[in-house]
Amino acid sequence: MSLLPVLFYLTFAIGTVQPDVVFKDENNKEISLNALKGKVVFINFWATWCGPCKQELPSIHKLKQAFRDNNKIVFLFVDVDGDLAKSKAFMKRHKYDLPVYAPKSPIPSNFLGNAVPTTVILDKKGRMVGHIEGSMDYSTKEVIKGLKDLTDS
Repeated sequence: MSLLPVLFYLTFAIGTVQPDVVFKDENNKEISLNALKGKVVFINFWATWCGPCKQELPSIHKLKQAFRDNNKIVFLFVDVDGDLAKSKAFMKRHKYDLPVYAPKSPIPSNFLGNAVPTTVILDKKGRMVGHIEGSMDYSTKEVIKGLKDLTDS
């Protein structure tokens, strides 16, 4: 089941299983996409200097709160600059409960082209079902329902 195509600007590689990508948190703990199979994965590539990124973060924070009791979805906020101390401080200052990561392995070009913010959504099998470049309101009923449908499938 895929998310509503009206809301998501789906591009290349949709529906194909994605290569393993590894991220690290501020404690250097690694998390790989292969290890997350069986869960829906919401990956947002952003930067603290990015105006559109800052614009969409409140809606992503609300979205994550809507799924706070759902262990079938994982949210990853990947700082494209890799400055985890700066991004963690940014999240704390704005009171966002959004876990920040940095890339540990190369990011495939079908995940992140030349635009931030970019959001990638993977289904439980690791297939890309959403690829959104640019800022978006993620707190809408339609987005929440789309993700709920994915976690319930």
